[in-house]
Amino acid sequence: MAIIKRRDRFVLFRLSKDEYEALRALCEQRDAASISSFARSEILKVLEQNNSSGVSEQLSSLQQSVQRIIQILEEIPERATRPSQSPRRLRS
Repeated sequence: MAIIKRRDRFVLFRLSKDEYEALRALCEQRDAASISSFARSEILKVLEQNNSSGVSEQLSSLQQSVQRIIQILEEIPERATRPSQSPRRLRS
């Protein structure tokens, strides 16, 4: 059985006449039940995207690290076949 979360908070903002008409037209275009339900669903989508963006950034960072490791591993055979250079002596 699903637990219904109580919706007891209000968000209020003002729109110009043109903004309101554009929003109303978009709601009609998307067959939204009401402006309120449409606005709520769109805001929740943005919140969900923001929550998942942290994971996305971590995955991107991990992918960059893996690519760097692959690059280093691919350079190992090249370094092994190069003639060794004599070590430089430090001047005293």
